[in-house]
Formats: sequence, C-alpha cells, structure tokens
Amino acid sequence: MAPSIPPIDVAKAAFNMLVTHANQGDTALPDDSARSIPTLRSHVHAIEAMLVFLATEVNDYLSPLKQSRNTLAPIHALPDELLVDIWLYRVEDASCDKSQIDDQLRTLALVCKSWHRGVVANPVLWCHLQETCESDRYNHWALQRSQKHPLHLRLFGKDPSVSSSLIKIAMPESRRWKSFVLGPSGRRRPRARDPSLSMLVDANLENLTSFEARSRRKWGRPDPIPLPATPSLREIELEGFPLRWETFNAPQLRALRISFLPYGDLSFTHLVDLLRSTPSLEVLLLSKVRVGTPDALSHHNSPVLLPRLRALNMYDTPCKDLLYLIRTESLEQLRCYPTSLDLWKPPLCPMLNDITSTGIIKLVYRDTIHIATDPYPYPFERRYLDRGLPVKGFDFTTGKGAGMRDFLDITQWVGGSFGLHTIVNLELGNLERTGVDAREIPVQLLDHLPAVRSLIIDRGLNVDALFTQLGRPKRESSGRLHWPWPQLTNLDLRNSNLIELQILTGLVHSRWDTSSAAPSAPEPSTREERPPKLQSFIAPYKFPHEIRRQVETLALESKKDSEEPHDFQL
Repeated sequence: MAPSIPPIDVAKAAFNMLVTHANQGDTALPDDSARSIPTLRSHVHAIEAMLVFLATEVNDYLSPLKQSRNTLAPIHALPDELLVDIWLYRVEDASCDKSQIDDQLRTLALVCKSWHRGVVANPVLWCHLQETCESDRYNHWALQRSQKHPLHLRLFGKDPSVSSSLIKIAMPESRRWKSFVLGPSGRRRPRARDPSLSMLVDANLENLTSFEARSRRKWGRPDPIPLPATPSLREIELEGFPLRWETFNAPQLRALRISFLPYGDLSFTHLVDLLRSTPSLEVLLLSKVRVGTPDALSHHNSPVLLPRLRALNMYDTPCKDLLYLIRTESLEQLRCYPTSLDLWKPPLCPMLNDITSTGIIKLVYRDTIHIATDPYPYPFERRYLDRGLPVKGFDFTTGKGAGMRDFLDITQWVGGSFGLHTIVNLELGNLERTGVDAREIPVQLLDHLPAVRSLIIDRGLNVDALFTQLGRPKRESSGRLHWPWPQLTNLDLRNSNLIELQILTGLVHSRWDTSSAAPSAPEPSTREERPPKLQSFIAPYKFPHEIRRQVETLALESKKDSEEPHDFQL
C-alpha cells in the first residue's frame, strides 16, 4: 500500500505548477523595462482567463470521477423500479397524513441529480392531486406529468371553494380518477352545503375504485352525495355522509363501511336493496347507523345472498333483522355489539352456524354477556385486501340486563355449535355486588361447557353448588372416575367475596389433594385418578394470608405435595 501524501504537500505542488505554467507563453511576466500599468493589466487578464480554462478542465476530469464514486453508494445498488416504489410509498404516505405532496416531491428531487431526473421522469409519482399545496401550480403540473396514469384526489381543506377549484381542474380527466377522499379539516367547514360534492354529478367515474367521505358530525347534517354510476367501485367509506341511495349502483363493490348516520338517512329498505345489488361484497361495517324495521309482509324479508362475505362488523346498530336475512358461505369474522339476546335461538339467525371457530372461546358474564374467539378478532383493515383476514373468529356483546337463562342459552349454543370439546375461558361476575342480589351459578354450566380451561369468579356470585359439584367425580362404566372440567388449569378467585372457606377447602381436598384420600371419593384407590393440578390459582383475598397460602399449595402443581394432610382452621 502506497504511503499517503499530506494534503498540504499536494496544495504546494499544485501552486508551484500553476506559477510555472503562468510564467510561460503569453502569460509570462514582462521584463522590468517593459512593465507598465497596461501591460500588467493585460497580464492579469491573461492569467484570469487561464484559470477559468484550467477550472473547466479540472471539472471535466473530476466529474466522471465523482460519478464513479457516487455509484459505489449502497442506494445506487437498488434497481430503478424498486427506487420508484420507495418514492411512491413516501408520496402516498404524505397523501394519507394530509402532508403537502409537492413539498415531499421537491425534497426527493433535491437529493441528487439522479433522483431529480428520476422524480421528474416517472409519471406515477405525479398522480396525487391535493388542495393544500405550497405551490398553486402543482396540480396543473401533476395533470401534465401524470400522463395517462390513474389519479387520486385528496380534499382536506377548510374552504369549499378551494375544493371546487381542484375538482374543476381535474374534471376533464375524471375518467382517470381512481380514488376520491373528502375528509374533515382541522377547522370548521360548512359541509352541509358543499358545492364540490354537487359537481360529482357531471363526473365520469367509470374507473373509480375507492371513495371516502367523512364529516364532523357537530357541524350539521350534510346533503346526500350524488354519486353517479360507478361500475368499477370496490370500496366505499362514509362517515356522517349519506348517499342518494336510489341512484347508487356499484355491482363490483367489495367493502362497504358506513358510520354515524342518524334516522332517516338510510332506511332498512335501501340497505337491503344495496346489499342485494352487491353480490361480491366481502366486508360490511355498520357503526352507529340507525335504520328502521322491515315491513311485516314485504319482499325485503327474503334472504340476502352474500356468498363472498368474509367480515361483518355491526357496532351500536340495531340491525337484528338484517342478521336474520344475510346468507353467506365464507364468513371469517363477525363482530356485533350490542346484539339481541334471542340471536342465539336457532333458526332465527342461520348465519351464526357459518362462523369459523378457532377452538378457544372467551365467555364473560357480568351485567352483559361478552363472547369472543381467542385470539381476539381484531377489526379488519381499513383498506380492502384481496387476501384473507389476519385473524378469524367472532366477537359479540349483548345488551344490558342479561339474565341467567340467557347466559345458559348461550353456553348451550356454544357447546352445540362448536362441539362440547371447545376450550372456553370463563369470567363470571355481578355488578350489583350485594348479598341480597347475589347471582347463583347453576350446576348445569358443568355440562354445557365441559372443556373449561380458565375460570375467573368476581364479586357478587354464589358458586357454592357449582364448587360442590366440581369436587364430586362420577364413576364411568369402565370403572374410571370422570371429573367435571378435567381441563381446568387456571382459577382466579381474588375478588370473590361470597365463597365460603369450607366450600373452597372441600373442593381443594377432594380434587387436588393427593396426600390423602378425597372426602368425596368412593375409594381411597382413586387418589391417582385425580385431574392435573392447577397451573395458576389465586385464592380469595378476603381469607387470611396463611389460609390462602395453604389452599394454593395444595392446588398448584408447582408446589410439592406435603407428606401429611393439611389441617385448616375454619
């Protein structure tokens, strides 16, 4: 490896070469006898011209060297197609978070000459039109540079006249519109009479695939959106904005999301007719939508066939009649809350039989009844996706005032629809929390949900009969003992306030105490037939600490069994 030369030596050598070159030819310094102001001025001009020429030659030599050096940077190892995808992702992200797209494009173009040429030359980067831009000419540039690519319109400003101006600019190219978003701004905007929406009547939306309109609900009731024919529309989301349902036609619709519509903006008849006209619908969300009830004798009461429906989400929407009508073959996710208590009584809602179960169900009964699959089915993504949902299952919450009879009906439905071996994580409680209004858990629960794995008992519950039966095994015809809930591994009683110590200790001794014969066991030889001990167990906090420790020691598998039986001081 050659030794490096100090920079100061390189500078000295370059200066000496410059002086030597300047004292040659026309630029040579004149003799003392020929020196004068004009000759020295000419000499200075000649040297300056020579320096300009030398600087040009230096740049000509350094430019390819710098370009060769820059090509070694890791960013230049990316293919042009991948680099354009990265730029496009940044532009689309700026469009979604209401950032100024022209500012993002300018930032990308100023990175280097190569990026500048790439940003200007790729029309796909200039397809997003936005009313809030730093440059008034950006949308005109975008229409020119986007060539024939699809356009995406974003309207988030506070001034409706600005939105109207943007739509006027893009109206001649409405056939290229692919997505349209009208969202609320940070300040008040009178959307109830928005002229930009009335202009959509004259637009050619045959290639529009996505439409979104959101309004701040406290700003008044907006007029219905007059959407013309949209044969290619695949996704629509309305928040506070109704449509002119009589003229709306989107046969290729895949995802429909409607939220915050008061009474009168969407009738049950219009909703049913809309679903009948979209046989390819896969995602349906109705949140806080108020619709009426169907007529007793009407053709709208006939089944609604949605064979491709994958996800149905109804939040605070009294559409029980709609659930009874929908027929589907590929339902993956169903979320309804609150829902009617008679929903579980077949054959009122045949769609419940089409739900995909993961094998683990969480059931919570306090003032309301909540039932969901585990893992929890998170809401489907905002953007429509052709691929399957990330999490399948269901999630229901009933209205307030659910009684024990309703709860037992649901547990019987779980065991009947998903099989008695469906694993259930059970949480029980009573919001009243008083001894007079204590809720008694019947022993029928042992037969309805025989595969309970986790049990949480909260305040205000009387489980004496349940725990007594839980510690009494039955002898099968083969001679083996059958214990209720043999898969029970987690028991949480920390907040329970009505459990008697004698009942709990009797359960622990008969079910998990292997140091002595169980009091309820027919024979001492059945000690080895007890179910496995618990993996986690928390005794009621109302018990003394020493009693809680002794009870937990007997029931937990992590604790070593004592050689002698434990004596509890009751």
